[in-house]
Amino acid sequence: MQNLKIMNRYKYMLSIFLAKTAIKVAIMMIISSSLYSQEKSHNLNFMFTNNGYGFGYEFEKFSKENLSIGTDLRFYDIRRDEYPVYDPFFNQYKIIGEKNITMLPLYFRVNYYPFQGKIANNFEPYVLFAIGPMISIDGDENIRSFSKRWSNADTQINPGGSIGFGVNFNTSTSNTLSFGLGYDYLQVQEPIHDKKDYGGAFLYLKYKINRE
Repeated sequence: MQNLKIMNRYKYMLSIFLAKTAIKVAIMMIISSSLYSQEKSHNLNFMFTNNGYGFGYEFEKFSKENLSIGTDLRFYDIRRDEYPVYDPFFNQYKIIGEKNITMLPLYFRVNYYPFQGKIANNFEPYVLFAIGPMISIDGDENIRSFSKRWSNADTQINPGGSIGFGVNFNTSTSNTLSFGLGYDYLQVQEPIHDKKDYGGAFLYLKYKINRE
């Protein structure tokens, strides 16, 4: 039992370290983006997963012609096991199994473009890999007050990651639309509502809001 407590303590300390490191790397990369001339972009991502939905911000900087690095910051609203039920007494629908689970992956991301320069420039397939800490927040759905629900929420930090592929469709302007598929690794150490694995497949749409 003592060894298990020590292991859990080390895992928690490692998760805190990874979270702080990811935040520092994100800040350093955004600041350094103004110091170098490589192509850079700021993107908005809209995520649709088998556990809910979300959105995110992605900073991308090309270190080579076919390789970019950056940060991938996401917000997931977990909605699995929730479904509407009709209440004939009040003549309206209500949500059964409602939960208040939020997940915040803070990733370091790499995009690899294997066909860069080999096909038309307005069509860019790529492979993505992302890794970093993931913050899980479990709000108490029995508390009506929004501020109290989240101020007293159970929070934990665990390692997470993503793999996938996507396609950029470049336009004549600096804006670019993309879509892709991937898989999230989102496992928590302490179960949230008797569940540890919140990962799975996801679909995302990306809009490039700024390109330098």
